[in-house]
Amino acid sequence: MTIPVALLDAWLAADPDSAARSALESGRHDPDWVAEHFGGVLRFGTAGMRAPMGAGPARMNRVMVRVAARAIGAELIASDLGDRGAVVGFDARPGSADMAFDAARLLAAMGVPTAIIDGPAPTPLLARQLLARSAGAGLMITASHNPRGDNGLKVYWTDGTQIRPPLDQRIEARIEFEALPTDDDLAARHELEQLDVRSVIAEYVGAAVRRPVFDADGRPADPSEVPPIVYTALCGVGSQTLGHAFATAGLPPPIYVEHQRHPDGSFPGLPFPNPEEPGTLDDAIALASEADVRVVMANDPDADRLAVAVGDHDGTWHRLSGDELGVLLCDWMIGLANEGGVARPLISASSVVSGRMVEALCAARGVTHHRTLTGFKWIMEPRLTHPDARWVFGYEEALGYSVTDAVLDKDGISAAVEYARLASALAARGISPLERLDELAAEVGLHVTSAASVRADTEAIAAAMAGLRTDAPRRIADRPIARITDWLDPSAPNPADLIEIELASAMTDGSSHNGEAHVRICIRPSGTEPKAKIYLEAVRSSPRDVRAERRELRALLDAIAEEALDSLFTIT
Repeated sequence: MTIPVALLDAWLAADPDSAARSALESGRHDPDWVAEHFGGVLRFGTAGMRAPMGAGPARMNRVMVRVAARAIGAELIASDLGDRGAVVGFDARPGSADMAFDAARLLAAMGVPTAIIDGPAPTPLLARQLLARSAGAGLMITASHNPRGDNGLKVYWTDGTQIRPPLDQRIEARIEFEALPTDDDLAARHELEQLDVRSVIAEYVGAAVRRPVFDADGRPADPSEVPPIVYTALCGVGSQTLGHAFATAGLPPPIYVEHQRHPDGSFPGLPFPNPEEPGTLDDAIALASEADVRVVMANDPDADRLAVAVGDHDGTWHRLSGDELGVLLCDWMIGLANEGGVARPLISASSVVSGRMVEALCAARGVTHHRTLTGFKWIMEPRLTHPDARWVFGYEEALGYSVTDAVLDKDGISAAVEYARLASALAARGISPLERLDELAAEVGLHVTSAASVRADTEAIAAAMAGLRTDAPRRIADRPIARITDWLDPSAPNPADLIEIELASAMTDGSSHNGEAHVRICIRPSGTEPKAKIYLEAVRSSPRDVRAERRELRALLDAIAEEALDSLFTIT
């Protein structure tokens, strides 16, 4: 495609970042570079806009943030929400503060009263401030767990959740590049309300963290023997808030991984700033092993996700999967909700790609469960549409959890507090989290999940998804396909680029396999990174030997992944 020279010239003139201007000056004569940076426009994915830093509308940069903020401000004003104002936050990645102040100053110049958190802060704090201030919109500059060279923009609306269709589409329609915003289009910094990050932490903790209950003698009613916990913020922004949250909850302070405790957006020494990735928790586990601690917790760099690893007495470690941690937290939160009787209906939600054990657990405990599209903007929607019900729990398998409706998004801080309490309760019973999972599997069925991903560019992934839709295989790993559900159905109220496949319980020769285990596969493009994600689940409703059968089902999923995924989803 031909990129107008006038756009390159205008971008060069408008960009306030000297490094970006230098890159544009040197790259503008390279057609491939120009196509990569100017050949597309960032769109709102599963959780906002995210991309590598660099010049042009296909990358994250100060000009793109100003253009997006202008569109957000225009939508606020058109929706009669401008007077309610906006609140802006940012993480510790390089350039995040500059982009946040650019967005805030542009909104203020448009007549939208705007407050900005004055230091790097977790994303849940921004989401909480939006609700606390009854603001019209919230903007968070963060790339969350993306690669170190990325940055991004999350946008929340006045209901407290991240924007969903058709609102995101209306904002995107207002993004235009005819006249790029310059410094002259920004209000002065003193026109912003600056929020002290310590006060923001205090407000969040007061609203989102459950305080201990004391007995008549002044002792906490929670288990007094809290097992020690090793915690890492992965060089992100979670440590300060988590420390305050633990203190408020009556929990002893965690043992910090000191060299990963303080914000550093270059993420030194980390293979990848995502607690899902192999190796990311190695330093925390090493510290825990040295200190004879059997619980490791980690937040991702913007502290909206939680990862947990548990150690056994023999020195082995098990990183809880997102689904395993989700089941444990859901079981715990249902127990808390049922204390003292239930005055209102209880509701929970999880994404379609997450394991369905939480759904089975909720059915067994009388909790209405909602199965939603991927992303917390959808997971929290049932909380909004059922205001008379009590919110219990929400989760997605990618380590996102909601244990409170004081924040209408995933929240790794409050989830960490509740997991610490859960660990205490299990220790008081003399059992491990893995043993509790066995108990729950015996109660509601054994669910084993796994996941894989394929990194590729957007066009290759789109072609592979199209190929799967037009020419799906008839069987996978010698099992017939019983059902294919295409969530991109245009008749659906919110179509999603997701294919869900259910396999028959019998082999192609008619014989049974692995006790009639039900197998489900979901495939979708990532909404935050250039990769496709593949989710697998095997379920046995009435296990006789949970540990042995869990190993069998894991082997089954490994076989399906190894033998069939190449033919199921091929990147060319």
